[in-house]
Amino acid sequence: MERALKTYTKKERNYYLLGLLGQNIIYNVIGVGLALYYTEALYVPPGIVALLMLVARLWDACNDFIMGVIMDRTRSKLGKARPYLLAAPLLIMVGTIGAFSATFNYHQSPTLTVVFIYVTYILWGMIYTMGDIPLWGITALMTESEEDRTKLLSLARVTGAVGSALPLLSYVTLVGLFKNTGITAIFPNSGAYGYFMATLVFTVVGSAMFQLIGFNVSEKIAPTHKESSFIENFKLLKENKPFLQLMLSGILGSTKLMIASCSSYLILWYYANGNEANTMFYFAVIGGGYFVGTLAAMYFTPALLRYFSKKDLYNWSHLLSVVPFMVAFVFFYLQIDTILLISITILFAGAMHGFPTVLQVSMIADSVDYLEWKTGEKADGLCFAGLTFLAKLQAAVSYYGALLVLSFVGYNSELMQQYVAAGGIAREAFPEVMMALFSIITILPAIGSALAVIPTWRYSLSVERHKEILGELNRRRRERELECAAEDLAEAR
Repeated sequence: MERALKTYTKKERNYYLLGLLGQNIIYNVIGVGLALYYTEALYVPPGIVALLMLVARLWDACNDFIMGVIMDRTRSKLGKARPYLLAAPLLIMVGTIGAFSATFNYHQSPTLTVVFIYVTYILWGMIYTMGDIPLWGITALMTESEEDRTKLLSLARVTGAVGSALPLLSYVTLVGLFKNTGITAIFPNSGAYGYFMATLVFTVVGSAMFQLIGFNVSEKIAPTHKESSFIENFKLLKENKPFLQLMLSGILGSTKLMIASCSSYLILWYYANGNEANTMFYFAVIGGGYFVGTLAAMYFTPALLRYFSKKDLYNWSHLLSVVPFMVAFVFFYLQIDTILLISITILFAGAMHGFPTVLQVSMIADSVDYLEWKTGEKADGLCFAGLTFLAKLQAAVSYYGALLVLSFVGYNSELMQQYVAAGGIAREAFPEVMMALFSIITILPAIGSALAVIPTWRYSLSVERHKEILGELNRRRRERELECAAEDLAEAR
């Protein structure tokens, strides 16, 4: 009689998704708010912020692989991932709040401000990695079933999108509400106070939710007994061809995320005319369209995999996403960029983004199986570090590129704030900035989407081959369990 595959319970699934929701709330407070905080509240020039984003994210991306190896070499009664999931949420909460706690700005103390943003942001990234790698790595340890894993990862991406949407839709508005109280407290201005208070609200809630995973989710697959050195763990990556193809695809497609890196600036200045408290409507309509499209695609990805291979759905969704991005730019260029037209095109762009978002993590999970089958080493931490590496690298490219473009066109937040305060319309007085903003969120993501398919057009791990590999791995695991049981019995005698 064939033995049932080990898998997670519904309770574990729900706690995992709830914790991931909280983790994504925290991440997107940083994603939505930190660059704005630096330029709009601390008055740091965009060129300085751009360099910080590049340096910090590149270091953080490399740090991901270090954390992945550390996780793979962890042996404890709790497992490989759980010890870090228990410790990380509280540390991430403190680090996130600390990143928004400057009591001075760039005008008052340029050197101290630059030191502050470098130290707090790089430290935040390292602490965040401590929880992020195990968060994704544990999905490969929660089940032996490919179907259950794909469902979990699909739901995880949907939940992550919800976690992204909450700060996207309301964070800047909440900042504006706190800012409008006129309170400065220990901060250099009411804007800095607003960012701190909004971050405090989101981060405390998000961290409490994230903490639930470590207490309620267990690992079903034991680590492999093979003990490699630190360097040998890294060398495993060259044996994993499908993983390397996905990494190169993600690197070439880095500019896809520029729509996220610059949308806050676009909505704040082009549509809300610099008024943070009035941004919620525009975030809901434009950002909400992107969110709904992404969410729907993520949810239906497992169903579509009954008809399409992962490779085909991954590649064609990337190529098709070029169309709505370019249409949105044409609408802006022809000055017919109404909220309705832009939101519809962005909805389709979000849908085409949703499919590869789920498939990327699912295909990386498949590459973990491939590597274990080929080498005998289950390097889930190392491989899932690739997922977070791509996220950090793409964010570095996106933020650095976006802020660099803004610096080239003379973006000056303080000047724009003064102009709007005097009754002016920013979109009319700063046309070069508006052109740059629309180009960043349309043309550059379209280019990245087209480049992303080059490495994966001939993806090396077919559906049929992966099923054979997974069957062989489960057979090996059963044999190893029987051997361990026999050894335990012999020792007991």
